Amino acid sequence: MLKTGLIQPETIPGHFPRNLRTIVELYRSCLDSGAELVLCPPLALSGMHTGKLALRDGFRSQHRAALAYLAKEIADVPLVLGAADEEGLRFHLLRNGRSFPQEAVIPHSASCTGSVPVSGIFRNTGEAGFSILPWAPSSPVPCLLLRTPSGAWRAGLLEQEEEEERRLTQATGLPVFTSRLAGGEGPFLLPGASSAWSGNGSFLGRLRLFERDSAVISAEAPVHQAFSLPAPEEQLRHALRKGTADFIQKTGHVSACLNLLESPSSPLLAHLSKEALPSLKITGLIPRLPGVPERDLARARALADKLGIHAREWTFPSPTAGEGPEGHFTAMWSMRQWAQGEGALLLSALNGTDVMTDSPLLPGALAADFMPLGDLYETELADLFPGLLTPAPEAAMRDGLLIRLHRNHESATPLADRLPEREQEIRRLQRRARASEWIRRKLPPRLLLRSAPDEPETPYVHRLMD
Repeated sequence: MLKTGLIQPETIPGHFPRNLRTIVELYRSCLDSGAELVLCPPLALSGMHTGKLALRDGFRSQHRAALAYLAKEIADVPLVLGAADEEGLRFHLLRNGRSFPQEAVIPHSASCTGSVPVSGIFRNTGEAGFSILPWAPSSPVPCLLLRTPSGAWRAGLLEQEEEEERRLTQATGLPVFTSRLAGGEGPFLLPGASSAWSGNGSFLGRLRLFERDSAVISAEAPVHQAFSLPAPEEQLRHALRKGTADFIQKTGHVSACLNLLESPSSPLLAHLSKEALPSLKITGLIPRLPGVPERDLARARALADKLGIHAREWTFPSPTAGEGPEGHFTAMWSMRQWAQGEGALLLSALNGTDVMTDSPLLPGALAADFMPLGDLYETELADLFPGLLTPAPEAAMRDGLLIRLHRNHESATPLADRLPEREQEIRRLQRRARASEWIRRKLPPRLLLRSAPDEPETPYVHRLMD
């Protein structure tokens, strides 16, 4: 009976010291629980979404050095880790201070079930104690099968993958382990929730959703406990909270600020930030601009009091806060300068995508650090967080239009007579809806995290001398 340790680190792309320390801590926790083998998700050392960093010589040399250092921290219990080298993505078995690169590069299509690579882990008498090979039905019988999906979280992903995992174990009669990274990386949110099934189809266990975690699981002793994934709505709420916290923490700021009157999503962003990071110092900026009703100012003050964040009202001189876009741009620029002077991270609920139907006063490029809430509709956000977001009637009408267009594939022409926009505008929205449907299906998360405009997507700014 093989007692297998399963770990899921949270990584920062290119931050080798932090990633290495996380892996070692989780590995040692598995040793304390009696693991005979520890499985780690591929690319846990370098980070998954490294972008152009992976092309730099300094990055590759530091990756090799970090892998060698990690091997020195591994005792007699082997650690399975996938790492990139000149030939692609390869499994390494680390044991007793040495690295044993496996012969086969991790496959992407040839020897896998569906789109998820599947490898077999075999026990042997060599120095490594185990070996790893791409698995096929004609392969020798391994100790267990290891699935290594690399996709970021999206609605329904985990349910679909666990059903595939269950079918695989029923078809082969072998224990099946799925290993995933957790947390936020650049614009992606990695799901975690690594899981395991026994050879007879019994569910063995699952690690925490979106969080770093570890466990030692025996493939022949299923736990007698009900396991279930959270409902899709709760997964999305968790994703929004986790993504918000990751984005703020990985920028290195200890305080943040946001314009509470920027858009209808601003109260939700303030709520998520405070809920995800209760100790974070948050300032709610309340600019007094021409045309802003007094009731909106009072509502922003009440929100700040309710959440326990500091409210800072901002009054602009009359020449500065003139009517029209220029006054709003100047106000935003002044708030950004204030945030930089205070060393606070300026968050923005402006979306900048085609799907969010709110009409912001400012273009996304002026929003400083970009913190959109993904391609969610205002009506969907209002359903998820009742009381925090109430879409304006015109926004709700447009949301309903877009949802019908891209989910029910309705024609835009009959809708033109029922809505105030012209038919040309309706067709433009229809094109946006089609593009957005592709985004919703192809891009993993419905929460997008982006850094400031024109900056690298990776939140950790990697500094190397090539």
